[in-house]
Amino acid sequence: MSLNRATVAKRYAKALYELLSEKDQLESGFTELKELRSIFQDNPQLSTLLSDASLQVAEREALVQPLLKDASPYIKNFVQMVYDYGRMENVVDIVDQFQAMYDEANHTVYAEVTTAVPLTDDQKTQIETSYAKRVGADKVILTSQVDPSVIGGVIVKAADTVLDGSLRTKINRLRQQLLA
Repeated sequence: MSLNRATVAKRYAKALYELLSEKDQLESGFTELKELRSIFQDNPQLSTLLSDASLQVAEREALVQPLLKDASPYIKNFVQMVYDYGRMENVVDIVDQFQAMYDEANHTVYAEVTTAVPLTDDQKTQIETSYAKRVGADKVILTSQVDPSVIGGVIVKAADTVLDGSLRTKINRLRQQLLA
């Protein structure tokens, strides 16, 4: 029975998260994992090559070695194990799942804010602070978008939550009330 990508990612991420937590290596390990994810995202063909049975074992191992070179012992073992079990195509998924666990434990929320005009740094900080209080997070990491059709106000999207304080929405609601 073959496991799906999400199941594989959760199992590996959970095991690695527990190990790094136990060994008090969570912060440094997470930093290394983000770098590893970047390598795989910047080189999408890498996971395919590392899983390609038509390549000689020595050729695949030569591709893995640079990933192990500067890694800490725990990340080295993780990469080697993922390679040995033929799960290299799951590395990005595993790191994403690890980050979800890390963010949950650290009460970190990622949100996207949409405004009609670009936000200043102070405005962005104010939105981060007030949204963090609203959702009970310690830290909010915002990405901002500009959409002139918003007219004014702010739309904040995070996971399953959308807070729409835009002028466009207020005008549409008013229009619906007048037409009802």
